[in-house]
Amino acid sequence: MRERMTALRASVADIIRGTYSEEDGHHVVSPQGVELRRVVLVGFIVRQYVGQGSFASITIDDGTETIRAKAWGETQSLEQVETNTLAMIVGKVREYEGEVYIVPEIVRSLDDANYMTLHQLERYRAILTRSGISTPSEGESMDDVQETLKPAKSKRSASTSKPKSPRTLAKQILQFIRENASPDGVYLQDIVSHFEKQGNSKSAITLKVIDLMDQQRIREVKIGYYLPIDT
Repeated sequence: MRERMTALRASVADIIRGTYSEEDGHHVVSPQGVELRRVVLVGFIVRQYVGQGSFASITIDDGTETIRAKAWGETQSLEQVETNTLAMIVGKVREYEGEVYIVPEIVRSLDDANYMTLHQLERYRAILTRSGISTPSEGESMDDVQETLKPAKSKRSASTSKPKSPRTLAKQILQFIRENASPDGVYLQDIVSHFEKQGNSKSAITLKVIDLMDQQRIREVKIGYYLPIDT
């Protein structure tokens, strides 16, 4: 029996702006390079359609893009949810005539709007994990992780230069974004490249960008592009 695919948390834009392929099975490669076959989405149901036959669809909007979940035959899960409500959708990525959509397996209404924030944080964790970057374990703070991720320095280099604290790195990243901001934002890879040259690890930089978002110091204007929150 074939093992069931893990459902990865994603934003709608990860799917819509990704690259769809049927090579080695239906999937989308997101702009961050994460392969999405079976996904978890959280968003508002903004449209619902129930056909005369055995077809139904809902449109999900999570603030990044919209996508449809479509079902043939067993349509009860799509008929039971109401428009303008928050919902979680688990399903497989498919494409037909240029439209990428979701074949739903689970559709569940959510009462707590805070679940959207939790979903986004877990999405970032999934991106880091699938990119080969370690994420914080339970009981560790972001700052603890930053410290452990810093490259070791020799005694000679330690005597001549002081390692940057996580707080200093955060301030530098925020300043870099402010100085290089365009209407489209600053690309994450440009941030990483700049601070890697200063001796910081990719993991530390990426985690600090996520930390800045959690602190509402920066915002993601589109997938992988950031602006200061006051811009």
